[in-house]
This record gives sequence, C-alpha cells and structure tokens, in this order.
Amino acid sequence: MPRDDLPFCECRWLERAAHDPNCPIVFDSELNEYHLKRSDGISLIYHCPFCAGRAPESLRPQMFATVPDDETIRLHRLTKDLKTEDEVRLLLGEPTRVFEPGWISGEPDKEGNPGEIRARKSLRYENHSETAEINVNVDRYGKIRVTFSGKYIGKPSNA
Repeated sequence: MPRDDLPFCECRWLERAAHDPNCPIVFDSELNEYHLKRSDGISLIYHCPFCAGRAPESLRPQMFATVPDDETIRLHRLTKDLKTEDEVRLLLGEPTRVFEPGWISGEPDKEGNPGEIRARKSLRYENHSETAEINVNVDRYGKIRVTFSGKYIGKPSNA
C-alpha cells in the first residue's frame, strides 16, 4: 500500500520504464496506475523503485461504490452464521457469477518444504445490496469465507 507521508515520484523513472518495450512496467491510463507485468498477471506499483516516491493517485477507488457502515453491518448480520456453500446458496440463492478458480493464494517455502498454492471457488452475489457485492470463497473442504466490496459504478466522469 502507498505511504501517504512520502511525496509523489519526481524522478519520472516509472514513466520512462513504461515507454521502454523491454521493461515489464506498463501504464494503465484508464486507472492512472503503473503495473508490473508478470507471467501470471500484473502487480500494482505503489512506489518508484529508484526514488521511493509515490506513484500517481489511482482512479480505481472512484470506480466503485462506497459501502456505508450500516450496510456492512447489515450484510455481516445476514451472513455471519453461514459455514458452507450449501448454506450460502440456501440463504442467498444462486450467485450472480461463479469463478473457478476465483481466488488463488500462495504460501512461501517453510523449513525446506515447498510452499503451497491454493485455489478456491468464488461466488459473487450482486443483488442483495445497492452498494455492495457479497463475495464467498469456498475452500476444498467446503468451508467458506465471506467478504464485501463496493459495486462497480463505472469510470469517473473526469477520466
């Protein structure tokens, strides 16, 4: 995450790197973000690797609804007792979208043993809130983890 106490990058290394076809740095003008291209996707760059200045402010937060505290509490109360995918589907119905795999995480090597990569199915519910999506990650044992995120509302009008 960016450190708000640091100034913005003034050395312009990120800008130059994004224009170099041999460098894995790209600039997404729609989001006003610099990314590092990887074999499995991209990583957001928060700081310049040379001057440590902050990258430009992302427009990403403006593209998603802010979920009010009372709505977060309501959704938490709605889902807090859910333990399995079957319980989720019984209470919330069929998801708007299913991603398989939807959530992938990795753990580093430990004590000479190789790290693990875990993939989970994700269920997204978009019809239970004006501002929030309900995201349900299901592990290989059927246990779930519920999170909430702001709904996509589109590009900012000034973008």
